Amino acid sequence: MSEVVPRKQEKDYSKEVDDLLPVAESLASDGKLQEAIDKLLALEKGTRNASDQPSTSRLLMTLVTLPYKHKNLELAFANISVLSKKHGQIRQSVTMMVDATLPWLDELPEGEMIKLIEVLREVTEGKIYLEVQRARVTRRLSKIREQEGKIDSATELLVELQVETFGSMSRREKIDFILEQMRLLHLKQDWDQMAITSKKVNVKWIEDKDNEDLKLRYYALVIILALHGDKYLDLCKHYRQIYDTPSVIEDETKWQAALRNVVYFIVLAPYDNEQSDLLARISQDSKLQSIPECYNLAKCFTSPELMRWPGIQELYGPQLRQTKVFGPNGVKGVTNDIDETIDAGQGDKRWEALHNRVIEHNIRTIAKYYTRITIARLAELLDLDTSNAETMLSKLVVSKMVYAKIDRPQGTVNFVEKKSTDSILNDWSSDISKLMGLIDKSTHLIAKEHAVFSAQAAQASKA
Repeated sequence: MSEVVPRKQEKDYSKEVDDLLPVAESLASDGKLQEAIDKLLALEKGTRNASDQPSTSRLLMTLVTLPYKHKNLELAFANISVLSKKHGQIRQSVTMMVDATLPWLDELPEGEMIKLIEVLREVTEGKIYLEVQRARVTRRLSKIREQEGKIDSATELLVELQVETFGSMSRREKIDFILEQMRLLHLKQDWDQMAITSKKVNVKWIEDKDNEDLKLRYYALVIILALHGDKYLDLCKHYRQIYDTPSVIEDETKWQAALRNVVYFIVLAPYDNEQSDLLARISQDSKLQSIPECYNLAKCFTSPELMRWPGIQELYGPQLRQTKVFGPNGVKGVTNDIDETIDAGQGDKRWEALHNRVIEHNIRTIAKYYTRITIARLAELLDLDTSNAETMLSKLVVSKMVYAKIDRPQGTVNFVEKKSTDSILNDWSSDISKLMGLIDKSTHLIAKEHAVFSAQAAQASKA
């Protein structure tokens, strides 16, 4: 077992280690590797018991690197395992020994590399001071499992690492691990766990310019997550974050692609106060005017005017149906770095959603200008049959976006909410108060004019 409480160094073995290392190297070169290991082990016991951390560290690294250098991988792996379990072993020495073996992962063939990974995972298991090393070797093993097509196994290996709690790991590396976990969860189609994992990233930290690569990776993954749940308002916010990234702003092609998606998804988002406010602010972006079709589309939704769906199809359909957002199923649409995460197979679904948003906008507009309208006329204005017009109107009434009552026998829709007796009385009282205020003001002004006229007449008579 490794030590729990550091002990005071009792003796310095630096000279003995300096003398032994060349001897051990010479013996190993002469084919007497085991003899060299035995001599090193004998001295290691003394340095460990004397709590000589620098000397113990040098010996431990030599005990694993010497067999590796002379192609005896079995002995090197065995030494890693045995030395880490020695009674009273020094933590810093074990850490340095493990760190010395990590570069081997890039040099060994796959079979031997997996053996080394398993040894290191066994050595680092349950040791907080080796949590970073365990995370790194586990990530290598996860990558191997992914290449073998074992996505579930690869995901399970990496997701079990709670890297957000690692105090010795840099913040950048933590986020890199979390993003890799999200990527594997996406491949596994575990959307719930992916959503939970995404919340571990502090988005304020990745706003830093030095972490733009992490920011773009993060938002590419959360866009995939939001697309799966058809969370259009979230998609708009995610693309706005990409749009506000300095490296994207510097590339006209990228910021235009991002801004297009911002507009597409904000008009697709269900209407509410947040959506309405965000759409108004997006419409005021001066750069939006450089993309006429998006500028005009956003203006249609911010203006209290009817949008006829046939006109929308004619004006915007040819362009919108060429994009990955609205493209017909089977058509990939325009490809660029910003749009690559959008699933092209849902274009028809989003096109239908856009049609519904146009209808909802038209119903809200009609409710502003009409107090009562026939169902037939309503259906005509919405470019729907009466049955579908009633259905869409009912949905908005249920969601409390508009107030309406349908009188089917008379075939009319009433948009004026019937007021209660108290409400009518309050309105009457308010109107009377305003009227009395106007009368009082008028009386005061008339009296003022009389006074001025009388003063002028008196002055004229004296003259």
